[in-house]
Amino acid sequence: MKRIWNALRYGDAETRKCIGSVILFSVAAIGIIAIAGLLGRFYLFVFGMLAGIAAIMVSQTFTLVDDDFVAEINRDGEKDTVKTVTVKKNKVIYGSGNEKKKEKEEQKGRTKKEGHTDTDDGKIHAAQFEHYNAVVLKKIKKKYRLKRDHRPIIIDYSKSYRIKECPAFIWRIHNKVYLLLLEKEPRRLSISRDLIRNMGYKPGIKSDPAKEYEAFKKENLVTGVFKEYLPDYYDSKGKNDTSKYKNLYTIYPDICISNRSAADVMDLLYLNFMPQDKITKSEKINGFFKRIYAANILYRDRVYSITEYKEAVEKALGEMCYAEIPEREFVITLENLMKGKFISQEYVDHYMDMRDKIVSNSSH
Repeated sequence: MKRIWNALRYGDAETRKCIGSVILFSVAAIGIIAIAGLLGRFYLFVFGMLAGIAAIMVSQTFTLVDDDFVAEINRDGEKDTVKTVTVKKNKVIYGSGNEKKKEKEEQKGRTKKEGHTDTDDGKIHAAQFEHYNAVVLKKIKKKYRLKRDHRPIIIDYSKSYRIKECPAFIWRIHNKVYLLLLEKEPRRLSISRDLIRNMGYKPGIKSDPAKEYEAFKKENLVTGVFKEYLPDYYDSKGKNDTSKYKNLYTIYPDICISNRSAADVMDLLYLNFMPQDKITKSEKINGFFKRIYAANILYRDRVYSITEYKEAVEKALGEMCYAEIPEREFVITLENLMKGKFISQEYVDHYMDMRDKIVSNSSH
């Protein structure tokens, strides 16, 4: 019963339709048979039996299977994890009896061809994506009901979901966010939208580009589509240090995506971004500086375009001009922004003039 309840509560439209049909026919059967017994009408009894048979027949057309978990917030505001259940059409009903066997044989041959073994333990191989051709991808998208506005992204890693260097599609339906992972076999995750309001930041992760994303070193359909979302690497600022680093962005619970994927995820889910470091945690620095500082990080990581960065800066500075803050704080904030190379001297002069006009007009 718990699985049925979870399927009705968290399942997609197809899941609810299948289970709802069985419940509807079952309730109708019980009700009609009960009325037939009370009224002594044999034809009603027959109708009730037919409804019961219909319920049995519909229930045989699908199987309830556990999907990856959907995270939600309980009534106390604490994070909780719930198994979501979906329906899988039974091929015994919808296809020939040999289809399942044929599918297993095809998978076995494909696994052998790719060089995978039971001892691989999730190791990335160069031929990992070769079986994802255009036809297969189209079928997968249809099977998992991807929305038209889905976005391709790269998930660098997630310990909770056991993900590593994986291309994925992300989309949203109402209060749920879906991720379709293109692993050896496709895997779908679903997470409550309530848990994905902000985007986290993990800068300065030491990396070895030569050993990472080995599957992307072989050209195929998947690598062609997702290559532009691979993370950017940068050199160490230390003297005589040849190390490489990358900056990653995170969503619940520990899904780390590449900097090239962050823009699409922020746009799709309307996420807020504020890194947690000594600058943003400092009580000596006001919120306007922190907003521009965060926008500058997004710009440097190529999450924001120059136009988006300019808009974010001008919005924050425009609001600061009207803010009830001491004049000294206003001036120091502008000076510190210029010292940090977040804005130019022209911006300082322009917003100083704007502030003077606003103060002058309000005093009259």
